[in-house]
Amino acid sequence: MRKGALCLLTGVIWFAWLMAPVSADALLRAWAESGNEFPVRLSIQGLRGRYPAGTTQTVRFTLQNPLPPQTIQLQASATYTTRDGRQVTTYSNAVTLEIDQAARDCHLYFYVINGFVVEDSLFISGRRLHLPERSSFVVIPIDELPAGTVLRGQVSIFAY
Repeated sequence: MRKGALCLLTGVIWFAWLMAPVSADALLRAWAESGNEFPVRLSIQGLRGRYPAGTTQTVRFTLQNPLPPQTIQLQASATYTTRDGRQVTTYSNAVTLEIDQAARDCHLYFYVINGFVVEDSLFISGRRLHLPERSSFVVIPIDELPAGTVLRGQVSIFAY
């Protein structure tokens, strides 16, 4: 009786294993860096870990430079005392200083383990970027990302 139950249980486990969808550990690693060290943020939407083997998945991402541009008003003042003891304050003309918070020399990195980025599959804000065929490591240079800018894009990844 036990032997029959053990054989039945083994058969059920084998059947479940054979019927389970095959999956691959196609792992996407993605990050962004800025040459002038501004805090560029990258967020990934969609599958991040396991992709079904032999399929192509589309991953959407957002790249942004979250800092708003800043404007600072500068004005110098000088206070002095006259001979009769009065204090007089004078002011310079106001100067408006705009701080440039553009992230420069950015690089967007995609690294796929056990898979590859599908050729010509990268879109950033409506622009199609041509990628090398079957690349697993992709670096996308972005010259400048002004403060408050958000770039949206998508990339297709094949898992094997």
